[in-house]
Amino acid sequence: MKFLLKTQILSIIIAIFWIVYLNVVAIFDRPSPILQYLNWFVYGFAFLFAFIYLLLTKYIIGHKWLAIPLVILPYLMIYQTFLERILLSLVNKSYSMTINFLSLSTGATHLMAIIIGLVFGVIISNRYNREQQH
Repeated sequence: MKFLLKTQILSIIIAIFWIVYLNVVAIFDRPSPILQYLNWFVYGFAFLFAFIYLLLTKYIIGHKWLAIPLVILPYLMIYQTFLERILLSLVNKSYSMTINFLSLSTGATHLMAIIIGLVFGVIISNRYNREQQH
């Protein structure tokens, strides 16, 4: 039960980071000279979040491969869509159109960052120290 709770907490944290990611990229997505550098921001934030997810996975989940689908599936089916709908209901129409566009265009990049972070977090976590603690 504790393992399932940890995976859901990690999934909610990832969904919150997704909302932060969308808002930060939407702020930079204004008609200005910075628009030409938007791809650098998208990939830079994806790399940063992949590293954060790696650390979160290493310290929260540990060396358990079952955690990957238990984090990704609830994130995709429940938390991401729920938090995104809340965000869209709170902002004005033009900003929500920008959020929708960025959600569709950068969603695959963020999903790859999640998968890479989770997989490498499980790989580099020390299985033997975790087993001795329990």
